[in-house]
Amino acid sequence: MPWLGSLRAHLVALTVVVIVPIVGFAIYLTVELGRAQQQAVERGLDDTVSALVTAVDRELVSSITTLRALATSRFLDGGDLAGFHEQARRVLASQADTGWTSVRLAAADGTPLMHTLITPGGAVPPDPDLPTLRATVATRQPAISSLALGPVTHQLGFGVRVPVVRDGAVRYVLTATLGARAMAAALASQHGAPDRIAVLYDRNDAIIYRTVNAERLIGTLVTPRLAEQSRGRQTGKLDDVNREGTPVRSVFQRSPLSGWVVAVGIPRRVLYAPERRSLTTIFAAGLAVIGLSAGLALVIERRIRRPIAALTTAVQAVGRGEPPGAAVGKLREVTEAFGALERAAALLTERHQTQVAARAEAEASSRAKDQFLAVLSHELRTPLNAVFGWARMLRAGQLDATATARALEAIERNAHAQVQLIDDLLDVSRVVSGKMRLDVQPVDLVSVVEAALDAVRPAAAAKDLRLQTVLDPKAGPVTGDPARLQQVVWNLLINAVKFTPRGGRIQVHLQRINSHVEIVVSDSGQGIAADVLPFIFDRFRQADSSSTRAHSGLGLGLALVKHLAELHGGGVEAQSAGEGRGATFVVKLPLSLADLGSGPLPRVHPVTSTLQTPAGVRLDGVRVLVVDDKPDALELAAAILSAAGALVRTAASAGEAFEALQRWRADVLVSDIEMPGEDGYALIRKVRALEPERGGKTPAVALTAYGRVQDRMLSLSAGYNMHVPKPVDPGEFTTIVASLAGRATPDDAAAGGYTPRP
Repeated sequence: MPWLGSLRAHLVALTVVVIVPIVGFAIYLTVELGRAQQQAVERGLDDTVSALVTAVDRELVSSITTLRALATSRFLDGGDLAGFHEQARRVLASQADTGWTSVRLAAADGTPLMHTLITPGGAVPPDPDLPTLRATVATRQPAISSLALGPVTHQLGFGVRVPVVRDGAVRYVLTATLGARAMAAALASQHGAPDRIAVLYDRNDAIIYRTVNAERLIGTLVTPRLAEQSRGRQTGKLDDVNREGTPVRSVFQRSPLSGWVVAVGIPRRVLYAPERRSLTTIFAAGLAVIGLSAGLALVIERRIRRPIAALTTAVQAVGRGEPPGAAVGKLREVTEAFGALERAAALLTERHQTQVAARAEAEASSRAKDQFLAVLSHELRTPLNAVFGWARMLRAGQLDATATARALEAIERNAHAQVQLIDDLLDVSRVVSGKMRLDVQPVDLVSVVEAALDAVRPAAAAKDLRLQTVLDPKAGPVTGDPARLQQVVWNLLINAVKFTPRGGRIQVHLQRINSHVEIVVSDSGQGIAADVLPFIFDRFRQADSSSTRAHSGLGLGLALVKHLAELHGGGVEAQSAGEGRGATFVVKLPLSLADLGSGPLPRVHPVTSTLQTPAGVRLDGVRVLVVDDKPDALELAAAILSAAGALVRTAASAGEAFEALQRWRADVLVSDIEMPGEDGYALIRKVRALEPERGGKTPAVALTAYGRVQDRMLSLSAGYNMHVPKPVDPGEFTTIVASLAGRATPDDAAAGGYTPRP
């Protein structure tokens, strides 16, 4: 095939060699991102199942608590079953909205004594589940029966049993029967997730409740594979086909209280849909790019081939002694070759010249042709790498000082773009793999912003852009990685420089808004279209991704801004009134615990001279337990309270704090909300569940970066006495702790109205 050695074939091959690795790399990244998304979905299923198990147990514990209260009835002390029957009916009426259908009483040997649906003295049917009744008597602990058909209601339900102990022995077993739909509330969170199906089934694999087709499937068995995989196991995952015939990925967990199992399944087509869509898009885009590039290569080949063909024809004409004709195309080398051929033809037509002169003219023509072919070869192999050429010259040592500086500038200019691209790709890879690490320390945001501004000023000056700044020196305090925060600001600024036309304006604001700090970068550039704005922070996505786009790059800068802002506990948002109307980017960073003035805190135990408290407010002898997973926050809170005279102990987790409360009775508990493992809400609920003499009524304050109204409501409803958003003034913090400890005023403290717990 002659065309294999043609210029066209070489250009097409060069195009494919350049584009195919890029497409392959994009496919690789897509597959990796798809796997990460699947793992995230499965982790979400684990969290959902755990939450549903907790909700089911909470419903059962509520019923057990009510039954235990009923078990203390004075009517049972004297065996007054008629009086107890009336009391049980009143309790049953109060529990109607929780799914209770009846209350029954049996003797310890299983003899039925009373049923709320049967009048006193009537024949009470036997209990349908004697094994759990006997287990309640034997263990003296509550028990939950499996799903069964009620002997009186003839409806599917289950029993919650508690023992009735009198004189140190189990005299009765009290049972509340609940309908199967009583568990609907526990699984209600999944009703709004159409792509997920949650099912609750008992120890016999019978379905108690299901978020889809509940009426039809209650009482039937779960799928054999789910029953087999969950039997005897506490948690697990499996691939299954649900009762509707849909292949699903299921996660299950067994309740330690009831022995029941909660399983949540998501269709596999939903789980793998993002990866399939991304691969399809990549393949289609890759084929389109290859086709477009091949077409452009053919167009370029045609523009080069025509002058070369004309040159070949001209050479052949000169060989026949004919004029070469006019040059075709605008290639300078071809035009020069045509001139040489014309001169050669003129020499050949001059019959007066001697053979030597003719030969000399022919040699001159040949040299001109060779020169043209050398230049043509140079042009066909463009673009030659500037870095390679200058580096060779530097190595040869042939450049003076001025040329050396120019060479280094050219090398730096040509290499900088690739270095930046590689850095961005590596940063994205670290974020995706979870290996991005921050060097967290107190940050002066003014210095960070000014350093980023200094880095982009040359680029802005080259386009005659005006940089306007309004930086609040008191916009803090903030903790984070200064280098990464500078990278965030630099990316936003260089993005504004790229998309702002010559003579435009870029503004930078640093300001404190409520409980966070905002870095605002706005420009008067080309703006962002409304349909692009929701995806502006997506990786590898740009407003214009065609081969004729005006701006280069892979679209990683804004994606890195989003990732780095989120790693600092903040976020970023983009705003634009439309194309041609500029864009604004707002980075929000959370404030630190407290601002104790400029300069870093000395790493010594603070005293009153370094941490001032309001006059007269002292915490002498007050025991305070501080809980936070951030060491710097713990150290700062302990320093503030110790300076006021408090006895402070610290804990780095909710579990550690709960254990500390058992050993050391605190007068006040100060806890963060967001902590790994168990959060502050879980901690205060466990504390409030304790008896008062064990610390169940310990005053507590939630000291957290969550400052919304709904966050305050969550803290107070969970059991905290006060909700204080970070950062808090040290004096205010001391006053709050003093108030909770009983030191409401300096006079109270002076009067000795407070005595610390032993």
